[in-house]
Amino acid sequence: MITPVDDVNLDKLLDAESITRETVARIRERVHKYKDAKEKFDKKIEALKNEIKKEKDRDVAKLKDLSLILGICEWIVAKVDEAAKLLMEVKSRKIGSYYLGKCYQELGNYTQAIECFERAKKTDAEEFDIAMDIAETQRLSGNIHDAVQIIKHFSQSHAKNAELYYQWGHCLDDLGEYEEALNKYEKSIQIDPDYAKSLFRIAFNYDLDGEDEKAIECYERCTTLSPTYKNALINLGILYEDHGKFEDAMYCFETVLDTEPAHERAALYLKDVKASMSMYYDEEISKKQGKENEVLNIPISDFELSVRSKNCLEKMNIRTLKDLTKITEADLLSFKNFGETSLSEIKIILAQKGLRLGQALESDNEAELFGDKESIPKSDTIEKVSELEISLRCKNALQKIGIESIDDLIDNTEAELEAEGIKQSYIDEIKEGLARCDLGLRTDEGDHVDLEEDLDEDAAE
Repeated sequence: MITPVDDVNLDKLLDAESITRETVARIRERVHKYKDAKEKFDKKIEALKNEIKKEKDRDVAKLKDLSLILGICEWIVAKVDEAAKLLMEVKSRKIGSYYLGKCYQELGNYTQAIECFERAKKTDAEEFDIAMDIAETQRLSGNIHDAVQIIKHFSQSHAKNAELYYQWGHCLDDLGEYEEALNKYEKSIQIDPDYAKSLFRIAFNYDLDGEDEKAIECYERCTTLSPTYKNALINLGILYEDHGKFEDAMYCFETVLDTEPAHERAALYLKDVKASMSMYYDEEISKKQGKENEVLNIPISDFELSVRSKNCLEKMNIRTLKDLTKITEADLLSFKNFGETSLSEIKIILAQKGLRLGQALESDNEAELFGDKESIPKSDTIEKVSELEISLRCKNALQKIGIESIDDLIDNTEAELEAEGIKQSYIDEIKEGLARCDLGLRTDEGDHVDLEEDLDEDAAE
């Protein structure tokens, strides 16, 4: 596996004479995908700022080079205002003008953005990607028909380009031609199945139509791509919260804040989901505990038992179903006059309420008395990591290192997962999820942990 940072020499890539848009796209992808890459990049930005301070009133040419690189770097980390100020000083350079245009576009200064893009492609009037930037800016400014004309100009020469159909679809969306827009997005996905922008638009339209499951599926696909769409994470987080998946919702908002700590919407939604999580659990726990207490406190006298059974239980000071969960079968049979017939009666009434003798002795938590053990997936019914009962953030971490099947997962040791960058908290979560399926990670000796065998051995001892 390629490490996130080691194969990227920022000093070499961020060279004012040779830097290209392709290089910037590569750096941006890594910075938004890997936390350690972001940390290294932040250090590079600080170093550039210090160099600029040293070069003030000295080497003007070098100062402009540094301003160009720092401006692009600030744009990469979404500090658009700071980036625009720096790139204004180097807008005579083609690449400087291009990223100044990107800044203006994001700031809503569409006229100035188009001027910058036009300046950036002066030497190549047919440059497709900048033409698409211009078309997008025209659409954002409300000149949709002008945008469509630019796109159609390239419809023959770039008929197999996913970006062309994405831009075309978005224009049709804005014109209210939703079915035709969907066709264009799907055409884009046919060309490139991982084209994030088209996936997001499809997800967004499903979201608006109330088709939550389809929207979630598309948004989730977006979150596995790089750079991850912030809006996809935000919208996915909102849908997760609506469906009560608070842990996954928190992960979405926290992921946005990892790369952009000042993101106001993500911070607001994270605060809301934490509040909702607290309210939800309080309400659900209260309801569950109330129902459980009702069942556990049912008097034995409410059931049709034989006189002998009732008398025996009364002498043993067993008054409620809760009392029965605290005594074993052997304890009952050891009591004088309490036989197999009475035992069968007791077992039947407990089974009717989802309880059994001695159950409370197996757990310190009364809430676990009503757990449905049959609902836990077993090893013979689960094949993919996506089916494992772990959080979305944990699943994404495994997917990023190429682990998608259960067989691939259990073929790793804890140390191997840690070496691949999986956090210890995730490893603990993985172990718990596997344990619920009677599975385990490979041990250092090369054997998989088999919980059922371990339990059998313990019983034998």
